Amino acid sequence: MKYFILTLLPTFYFLSFAGVYSNAPQHLITKSHELTDIKDIPFAWNLRDWLGKKVDSLSMDVYYPTGATSNKNYPTVMLIHAGDFTGGNKTNESSMCDELADYGYIVISPDYRTGYNRDGSADCTSDTATLINAIYRGMQDCKACLRYIKANANQYNIDTNQLFIAGNSAGCTLALNTAYTNDSVANIYFHDQLKSLGSVDASGNTLPNNYRLKGIGGMWGTIMSDKMINKNYRSFPTMYFRGDDDVTVPDSAGLMFSCPGSRVIFSGVAIYDRLQNQQTPAVYYLLAHAGHGAYDEEFCIENIACFFRNLFLKNPYSGKYNNYIPSCPQFNGEQY
Repeated sequence: MKYFILTLLPTFYFLSFAGVYSNAPQHLITKSHELTDIKDIPFAWNLRDWLGKKVDSLSMDVYYPTGATSNKNYPTVMLIHAGDFTGGNKTNESSMCDELADYGYIVISPDYRTGYNRDGSADCTSDTATLINAIYRGMQDCKACLRYIKANANQYNIDTNQLFIAGNSAGCTLALNTAYTNDSVANIYFHDQLKSLGSVDASGNTLPNNYRLKGIGGMWGTIMSDKMINKNYRSFPTMYFRGDDDVTVPDSAGLMFSCPGSRVIFSGVAIYDRLQNQQTPAVYYLLAHAGHGAYDEEFCIENIACFFRNLFLKNPYSGKYNNYIPSCPQFNGEQY
């Protein structure tokens, strides 16, 4: 009998331990696994396009760093695609998303609504009022995506304390204006759109607007006013790229499409100077004899990745740079 009891003791001990362990928090008993890219995640619903047609939903793609695992959260960048506000989709910048993920960031690539009354023969005969409507819809969609990824951060291993926004061309314009616009700001700079298209902060989903952005990466886009940048309210560290022969966006302040009677918009050195005036880190790149789409994507992503990294390491920097001079201190091309 004694031998029988002794042989059962290890079994009772194991069963008792297993019973206690099974009540432990799930993250303690679930082994980590490698994270892989996820496509077509809906984040906004019940919308209308620029022609008033129903848009059932918008979706986003998630790109993970190579070797990313489920037991760790990662700094995250929402990267917004180009397309002149007439087209394009979240796959446009897939190579750029992959490059940025290679530096250790989760990259979110969202779709947004496009379309406006554009005369293909000449920008100055296009309807700039409907263009501003398109920018506003895009902002609504980007902000819906930011709300969604903040609310579902744990599901996607997102570090919400290190959340950035970036964009290319039209995507840069959306990144800048999305970062700086809430309904109060919209009432000043997008007054007609706020009245006709509704809240910029409550379209597509009803999740809370409690995300916080740490910085902006911008490639040749515009902001509606440099006065939107105000350190008492919002002033985000920014890296910005432009070609000095770009006629699509002004070097400083200028008319939209350089068209008489159109709205004044701000870009380039105006953004850099305003950020410096507000004691906010900023880097401005200007490429000689280059138009829209001045710098190659590899150079832009490399330097944006480093700029963001130094922000969350509390080692920000500023400066103006010409041509292909790296601004990144001690860049070694590795993941952050």
